[in-house]
Amino acid sequence: MEKQERKVTFKTLVAYGLGDIYGGGAFMIVGLLFLFYLTEVVGLSPALAGLVFGIGKVWDAISDPLMGYLSDRTRSRFGRRRVYLLAGILPITLSFILLWLPMDFSSQGALFLYYSVAYILFATVFTMVMVPYSALAAELSGDYKTRNKLSGSRLFFSGFSSLFAATIPKLIIDASQGTPSQGYVTMSICFGIFFALPWVITYFGTWEDSRVVQQSVSKQFFTEFLTIFRNTSFRIHILMYVFAYSAMDLLMALFTYYLTYYLRRPTLYSVAMGTLMVVQLAMILVYVRIANSKGKRFAYRMGMLIWLVGMLCTLALSPASPVWLVALVCAVIGLGTSAAVFIPYAILPNVIDVDELMTGMQRSGVYSGAMTLTRKLIQGALVMPLIGLFLQMVGFVSNAEQTPRVLSRFFLFFIGGPALLIIAGIIAAAWFELSPKNSEVIASELIRLRAGGKRSEASGEVRTVCKLTSGLEYEQCNWQ
Repeated sequence: MEKQERKVTFKTLVAYGLGDIYGGGAFMIVGLLFLFYLTEVVGLSPALAGLVFGIGKVWDAISDPLMGYLSDRTRSRFGRRRVYLLAGILPITLSFILLWLPMDFSSQGALFLYYSVAYILFATVFTMVMVPYSALAAELSGDYKTRNKLSGSRLFFSGFSSLFAATIPKLIIDASQGTPSQGYVTMSICFGIFFALPWVITYFGTWEDSRVVQQSVSKQFFTEFLTIFRNTSFRIHILMYVFAYSAMDLLMALFTYYLTYYLRRPTLYSVAMGTLMVVQLAMILVYVRIANSKGKRFAYRMGMLIWLVGMLCTLALSPASPVWLVALVCAVIGLGTSAAVFIPYAILPNVIDVDELMTGMQRSGVYSGAMTLTRKLIQGALVMPLIGLFLQMVGFVSNAEQTPRVLSRFFLFFIGGPALLIIAGIIAAAWFELSPKNSEVIASELIRLRAGGKRSEASGEVRTVCKLTSGLEYEQCNWQ
């Protein structure tokens, strides 16, 4: 008799969602403050500070897909995904603290080496935990709307953590009675613990589908990784993800500089970022409903358009702008970024279903690894080094008054960079065909095939949807 799928309850949604407190908050703090910390506190040159993010990406290019592959093949009494959630609790805290320890080296090379190694360790721990965690969603439920709720819960807690990470760390740092570096250390200890503890609840509140675990995954690691790009839906999904998150990384990394040097209002940091993040968090529930009714493509493009309008609204801001106007512009940006952070993760389980239809294997670990790799590769090897290089090229000088020419070029980059990426994301989404109906057709076909159904009995609708979403004719798919 076919084993019934376990029901995802409200407790399951909460337990699963809590895991992304780490995913949302850690990258938010690193994206917002780490470059600023390296240049303004540690004294590393902007170019070398940008390269700190890029140096670990050579390792990431191997570790992220490898971690996905390993989690697909792991066999333990703690599960193939959840065992890594337990193993990562202590390393999460330690690796985060090491990023913010002040090193009193006189040599730029020594500083660069230490913080590069610290960042590599942080990125490795992040991979070890977040890749299996992202893969877990596809195994908790096969229902389209339930998966949207799981993704919504995940991104709600991620947004909640991002809100904390965007406001509280700076308050802790500024409240420190010692040197600025001591404030960063205190912040890192508090948040290192905050990021680690929820994984206990996530582990005990979730499960893994034993039927999926029994499916075989090829021993050819590189073959496994490369074949996922045959999936048309995945290629489009990655483009949507890269454009949205690159625009987000660019915005967040430049935001502190924007308030400090362009608006000359560094004290508005908590108000401005807090407003953006509160609105972003509240809108996730709205975008869940929009995705369930209108589809994820519609929700994504709607949010990206709103975000684009918000970026253009910054043209109305100046050092003399009232606080309410700054907060209003940040609120409009938050209305749009909510879809940008939610929809790509909500799409992933459905893309994995397309792959299973194509291959007969449930390879959520490999897909999760590829997605995490892309996130870190784009941020660390492209966006952050580009920012550091740009600041150096335009003549930016740390802890000094910037010339009008430097500020005008900075502002053009602050608006133009995210805007171009947002437009690219909107264009890419036009080709995404995993609508609610098409996703349900694929899910139903997978249930039929898992139960022993014959491929020759597939309906015409299934064959059409398969071609549309995978890029392959139904007969070309290799169900094992």
